[in-house]
Amino acid sequence: MTVTIHPRDAPPLGELATILKKSLELNFAAVTVHVVQCPDLRDHPFNLAAPGLSGNPCIADIGGQLNLFPTPNFDAKYSLLSLAEQMEMSPIGGSLIGAGAAPFQDLGHNAELAPNISWHSESETPDFNDPSSFKVINNTRFIEVDPNGLSSCQQISSTNCALMMNLYGSGGEPGPVLKVTAKGRVGEQNFTNCIRLGIRDAYGDSNPVSLGGVFLLKSGKAKFHVMPDFPKKLPFRDRDELENEWLTYHEFDAPVVCLTVMHSADPENLGLRMEHTHCFDPDGSRKGGHYHYDLDGEEVEYEAYLHPASTVYRIDQPGN
Repeated sequence: MTVTIHPRDAPPLGELATILKKSLELNFAAVTVHVVQCPDLRDHPFNLAAPGLSGNPCIADIGGQLNLFPTPNFDAKYSLLSLAEQMEMSPIGGSLIGAGAAPFQDLGHNAELAPNISWHSESETPDFNDPSSFKVINNTRFIEVDPNGLSSCQQISSTNCALMMNLYGSGGEPGPVLKVTAKGRVGEQNFTNCIRLGIRDAYGDSNPVSLGGVFLLKSGKAKFHVMPDFPKKLPFRDRDELENEWLTYHEFDAPVVCLTVMHSADPENLGLRMEHTHCFDPDGSRKGGHYHYDLDGEEVEYEAYLHPASTVYRIDQPGN
């Protein structure tokens, strides 16, 4: 796999807090943004595999949508632990969360994935290529639909993925983060685009900022899509067929936990997915998938914990 490394000059959290508050206030009736010590995100409802978002924060964009369209690239199979190694993370301990495609090679079919793992060493010489040298906590969910379009959200034992993946990596340590709350949407932007576009407006296209973390849809409902299994007839005719005839769309009520990765800009033309958010039901049911936007804006409420990345890794970019 080709890997390119792109440092990010992450602004101070306090500076970002001011920018986010200004942007969100244009779109929501009630907003707070503060720098706080991260709560233990292992607790309900977030259910992350690590307590925090601090410690060498980095983001990776792996594969991409071109691995799906016009014909799925069935060679695009990945391991989260191998990707952690490509992201120069430590086998002594770390955490990955994000959004991508489930491992069809393990499930036997296509689905959405909300990766959520941590690891720590049980060896003096841990090695990502030797799973016995460390312990993995895997709270990853996959979200699928049956032939009738009924969705389900389940934990998965595999630490693999496929096709496309956007990951926020860190040591999983406690530390300062941005806590964002927003209630009562009055504008047109969804929650994540309001954040990233506000940062873009502040820093411009030539000074990208990349963020990752988790947010909770606390009240209201939102629209999601869930990829079904690969169609029997391939290739896709066009993107309209993929988006409007193949993908399945769903509306789910809160609470829903959302793992997010976003970028304000892509000046290096890395083919980054500018925002990717996958969600799961904290109580284990049928809710989850790829977040689009909330519905019934007056009722909606969000609570987010976010952290900027200091490095972006572009891994296995299609066409390279």
